[in-house]
Amino acid sequence: MERIYQKAIRIQNLRNLIERGVFAVPELQREFVWSAAKVCDLLDSLYLQYPIGTILVWQTDGSYETQLRKNLHVLPQYDPANGEVLFLIDGQQRLSVIWNLIRGQGAQIKNSDGSAIHFGQVYFNPYATEGDQHFHYRARLAGDLAQKLVSVVDLLAMGWRRRIKGHGKRAMNRLEDCRRRILAYPVFFVYCKTTSLEEVRETFIRINSQGMRVDAADRAFARASRLNLRSMVRELQGRFSNGFERVARSTILQTIALALGHRDLGERGIDAMVTKLESEDDERARFERIWPKLRDAFCSAADFLLELGVPNFDFLPSEPMFTILTLFFYHSGGPRPTRSAKVLLRKWFWATAVGARYSGRGYRPNLMADATFAAKLGGRGTAKLLLMAKVSVHMLRQTDYSRPGPLSNAFFCLLRALKPRFLEDGAEIPVEDISSRANRNDKHHIFPRALLSEHDIGPEKFNSILNICYLAARENMKIGKRIPRFYLNDVPRNARVRTRALASHLIPSSPTSGVWNSSVRAGFKAFLDQRSALLVRAFEKEAGIRLFERG
Repeated sequence: MERIYQKAIRIQNLRNLIERGVFAVPELQREFVWSAAKVCDLLDSLYLQYPIGTILVWQTDGSYETQLRKNLHVLPQYDPANGEVLFLIDGQQRLSVIWNLIRGQGAQIKNSDGSAIHFGQVYFNPYATEGDQHFHYRARLAGDLAQKLVSVVDLLAMGWRRRIKGHGKRAMNRLEDCRRRILAYPVFFVYCKTTSLEEVRETFIRINSQGMRVDAADRAFARASRLNLRSMVRELQGRFSNGFERVARSTILQTIALALGHRDLGERGIDAMVTKLESEDDERARFERIWPKLRDAFCSAADFLLELGVPNFDFLPSEPMFTILTLFFYHSGGPRPTRSAKVLLRKWFWATAVGARYSGRGYRPNLMADATFAAKLGGRGTAKLLLMAKVSVHMLRQTDYSRPGPLSNAFFCLLRALKPRFLEDGAEIPVEDISSRANRNDKHHIFPRALLSEHDIGPEKFNSILNICYLAARENMKIGKRIPRFYLNDVPRNARVRTRALASHLIPSSPTSGVWNSSVRAGFKAFLDQRSALLVRAFEKEAGIRLFERG
């Protein structure tokens, strides 16, 4: 470094400085990644006068203006009239939060996960006592307290007293104290003057900002000076729909690395890919040549997942599945698999989901084996599918419906594929009514949990996927905690309609089914065994192969 010096700037003086466009965000910097919780944590640190770390600035001449980020602006754009370029190497997240809170408008930022943070909905609680939380986001508190919270944007604005009304003297004193503490807080800047871009890149990679380590994707984007990988990945994510735009950037980079022939996984594989792209002109030219084809393969993979029964990204049993399907479509060179390839891919999909093949010790060997399988199947049209040992039926009983995971997500994909029906009239439930993985209102405990709790049966049993089916909220509410033999009598008496409705949920309906038993404990025990058998058959029918152990 040619020169390093420090400067402390109070937050109240930062607004004019930022508005003048003196700071620039370099292309190597990551997007805005903070959550609303991190925003509240930063404000709490300012309020309590805790250190928040330094803002690292690269001070250089105008010849490096080409390193400016061309999009994803979270701060005012750099104004060339300022002369020297002041690149933010570390501290973009903190400075962006401070700027959006003090500029006095209802600003919002969309973070890298696609979640919008509305700064006008960050609140301070002037009535907090010791141990209470001082700052809240999107407060939905019941009672009077919700009315007494104060927007931080209003508190830091000029003429703040006119905006804040209805508070007593003690609360107003606390509000004034909070405003004073934040605006007078000194933010420390470290200016590094250098003309060495590589020195700056290495500095960025080594830095941890507020405990958030630079991940594999950010490390790759920082190192890739001869390719704008960040923009390529963002543009690709913009092509997806049904939530697949949230696929991890590291997953996309890992897929690219495997397509280019690298055999390492994770950060090592991504680093090796970027090193080769940076150092070898031929490799970089090859990547630029195949990128349009690979980009189309990503989109074909997302489309084919819909065909496999995955309605959106939340239902994807395992994210590496996206990598394997992309590799298949990349090597096949077409948007549609052949009939024989489709059969093999369906077997692979269900075996991988049910068996959680990309978890634990199986992650690397299974992912690498499947990458080879996908390349051969796509390139030759045929390949041998190597699968793990069969899955224990007990895994069905042990899988909690409320925790997303390979088997849990596969279970809900299976139920959707069966086109579940309303119990009250046997009509098909609209797909859009059951398209949210996170919504628990459409998920029904066949033996109601309140009923089972009364009989000392705990959540490890009543939250098992064996006790869950899809049901519209209006029917769910009508059932309450009634025993199945009573509420299932509401199903139409027509034998065909009743059988069809219960079968669509994989609910055993024979006269010996546990759902008709008047004893809750005995009925539930029998029901779990009976529904296990139904799920095993349904999963294996969907896959076209045996997935579970017998005996």
